[in-house]
Amino acid sequence: MRSASAVKNRKGIDMAELHKQHDRADWLTWAIEFMRRGLWLDEEITVHGPHDSTNRMWGDATARIDGKEWGPDCSFQAVANRIYIWNADDKDERFPVLKASELTPKAQRWLRIARRMLRKLRSELIAAERNRSR
Repeated sequence: MRSASAVKNRKGIDMAELHKQHDRADWLTWAIEFMRRGLWLDEEITVHGPHDSTNRMWGDATARIDGKEWGPDCSFQAVANRIYIWNADDKDERFPVLKASELTPKAQRWLRIARRMLRKLRSELIAAERNRSR
């Protein structure tokens, strides 16, 4: 999920600032993971890694809790196809994957549309890559 907007942070470690408008497929992938936990992802997310064969990724983002006007700053980690998201200020407050029925109707609708959009974006990226290699 690396992006063209990859930069080096203060410690010289590669990271990506994914923005909703500029890194649509990558941002949407993370937004779907946040929404599966009832969290509306903000416009931007910071992602670090993977840096080695473990393929571990981590980062932070601001999110709003579904159905509420506020939300926490979140930290996350992705390892071996498992994604963990928690409140950056309270590591004991974790956000597990919810059943679709536990989300608000608005969140359920958004999730359906977002998944469809992500499939379309990925298809377009694959087609563009094929056209470039010709």
